[in-house]
Amino acid sequence: MNRSQFNKAVVPGLFSFMSSSYTERPAMWKQLVTIKPSRRAYEESAYYTGLGLVPEKPEGEPIKYDDFIQGPTKRWVHVTNALGVRITEEAIEDCLYPDIPTEMGDMTKELGRSARETMEVIVHDMYNGTTKTAGDGIAVFSASHTKLGGGTWSNLLSPSADLSVASLRQAITQFETTTDDRNKQQIIKPRYLLVAPDGEWTAKEILNSAYDPESAENAINPLQSRNLTLIVDPYLTDADTWFLISDQNPIITFNRRGVKFAQDGDFETGDAKFKVSFRMSTEVNYPMGLFKAPGA
Repeated sequence: MNRSQFNKAVVPGLFSFMSSSYTERPAMWKQLVTIKPSRRAYEESAYYTGLGLVPEKPEGEPIKYDDFIQGPTKRWVHVTNALGVRITEEAIEDCLYPDIPTEMGDMTKELGRSARETMEVIVHDMYNGTTKTAGDGIAVFSASHTKLGGGTWSNLLSPSADLSVASLRQAITQFETTTDDRNKQQIIKPRYLLVAPDGEWTAKEILNSAYDPESAENAINPLQSRNLTLIVDPYLTDADTWFLISDQNPIITFNRRGVKFAQDGDFETGDAKFKVSFRMSTEVNYPMGLFKAPGA
């Protein structure tokens, strides 16, 4: 950054100079993943099936044996993200207005906002994107995830539907009745309902109304007793898409190194240099506990 970029900052008589920063909001991404520390260049995760049902044993016959089935291994490779800014010595000397960030404390605020926004984009790619895959090599949200014991399972609402009483009931039923890799029933329940801002009001009506908001018969609203926690997320890119998430979120973000700030000076030019960097990775191996409902 030099004086030509912020020329009005060195002209006396201006009332104020506003930076393009915005008020910080709490980090959304931390609600959408399980955060774990890491001290390695990468992390790996694998899973395996349980055993099948116990068969009858005829008198005098030997018992049958079963084996655990090893699932795929998923690797989290930590990526370094970094950004810097350079301010000329003259711009710092001639700056008349405190709103221009020229000291380390101010620069870390601006660089920190960029870092936080980048983290949001990285994590939300698991929900917004179409290229992320689970350990089975299939898209995170799919109607054809592979069961290790044979067959498939789905964490995608079909047919697609906007959020409503009927579609939410259908999604919860599908979420809770999905069997494991050996087709055994699981105790798995949704804990969070994730929606874009456009879906906030519909979601609140559905979750908080004592009576069915879509019925004229004064029918009770059984969804209220589910006590789902609503998360309204401005980083969701599809206004109609919504999600159910269990209390044990299988999406893991490994924090290899948190946000780190540094500064230095250029001896030859006298310029001040500031930077921010962090290392993290976000993946999912076995996406049981996640459910997506694409809008109609």
